Amino acid sequence: MTFNLGSLCMAILWNSIFIGIVFWMGKKKIYTTRKGIHLTLMFYLLGVVRMIFPIDFRPSIGIQVWKGVFPTVNYALSIQNYNLWGRQFTIADALVAIWLIIAGVFMLRYFVKYQEMRRIFQKYSTEANEQYQSVLSRITQEKKIKKKIAVYQNPGITIPCAEGVFRWNIYLPDYDYSEEELYYALLHECTHFTNGDLYIKWLTQLCRCLCWWNPLVYKMQDTLEKNLEIRCDLTVTENLSQKEQLSYLGTIVKTLKNAQKKRGSGVLYGVHLADKNGEELKERFEIICKNQDKKTGRNQKRKYMVYFFLMIVLSYTVVIQPAYDPPEDEIITEEGMEELTPDNTYVQKEGDKYYMIYKNDKDEISKEDAEEMKMSGFEVKENEEK
Repeated sequence: MTFNLGSLCMAILWNSIFIGIVFWMGKKKIYTTRKGIHLTLMFYLLGVVRMIFPIDFRPSIGIQVWKGVFPTVNYALSIQNYNLWGRQFTIADALVAIWLIIAGVFMLRYFVKYQEMRRIFQKYSTEANEQYQSVLSRITQEKKIKKKIAVYQNPGITIPCAEGVFRWNIYLPDYDYSEEELYYALLHECTHFTNGDLYIKWLTQLCRCLCWWNPLVYKMQDTLEKNLEIRCDLTVTENLSQKEQLSYLGTIVKTLKNAQKKRGSGVLYGVHLADKNGEELKERFEIICKNQDKKTGRNQKRKYMVYFFLMIVLSYTVVIQPAYDPPEDEIITEEGMEELTPDNTYVQKEGDKYYMIYKNDKDEISKEDAEEMKMSGFEVKENEEK
């Protein structure tokens, strides 16, 4: 397991390929199905994981590049040494140091902002009443959720939101929910936890900090948020009747209407779907209706895991490597030894036999060696004397 310029370039290449596939899939209506949403998230996670771990494993299949820009750039960045204050370094060493310093700054800034957000949420939140606790307890029993979930009310937010990786917290706006609306609101947020959406968002933030120079990662944020919400909707509604699905969708509509009323009132947290003329909300509803009778079974989930594993293995198996001819002063290693080149050596064919002719020396060689020498640029003559 190694980290070098080549492994970093491969990570960037695979990350761009996977993210590019996600962009392409996002523009195709065919991938707005339950299966398509899962495949989109799978490719997104492939890109994130590949970028977070830019390393090479052994053994791997090396694709050697002898010509072109790559060997030249690799030599200039990672082979040619420079000296500064008595220390040897390469340009790649300097670039990696700058990259990690800036990534560390972004990570620290995100962590500080996240902790500040949590502190503000906790400061203005109060523990939910018995009705909320009772509905939450019912959901955890139905969905067999063993991990403890805390629910709070917060007058400073406009929509329900889930927060926490190690501790699961749900914050609800200070609205007058009916028991049915409360059930679906809490069920939606609990599903975010059970789907692992919070872990995916943390990985995404880590990837954004590491890939601060890659505009594709920033553009993927909205796509990720939308797909996670759609997957959550599909998971919630896959076991609901048509009437229950309509009630669930009605809860979403009412939540967004309440959020619209509080826009501009200095709230702490809002929803981006409420700011796009309802287009994304309409898309969510259409996808739910289109996938009413389709469920993701265990076999399908296993298939996604196998696909994910195979793609990860493939991305680490194939490695592009720069190749260079050895320096001439290293080819001739002993006194009296000379290099065989097409200028002083050729192959002579006599019947079914092949000979290597060098000055006055004539040595018989195999047909395979003769073919290899021909491919390397040596001339092949038939029944001629030099």
